Amino acid sequence: MEALQNAVVNHEAETYSLYRRVCPHCHTFRTVKDYTARRIRTVFGTVRVRNPRWMLCSDCYPGITSAFAPLKEICPIGRQLS
Repeated sequence: MEALQNAVVNHEAETYSLYRRVCPHCHTFRTVKDYTARRIRTVFGTVRVRNPRWMLCSDCYPGITSAFAPLKEICPIGRQLS
């Protein structure tokens, strides 16, 4: 069950992250700032997932060089790993 939970959680995290990579205004992919790891607690244990950070769209937000982690939106209490 732990391996199945690991596969499901990683797939869901990757799918959500890819969905949030598209700029909602101009529908282009946002650039990657970096990737970290994040732990998500489940009923079958802790799962480690890849945690991307996307830059805000430079066309829609000129002059703003901010990044965000989409998994923080759905898993705000997770612990970040380096």
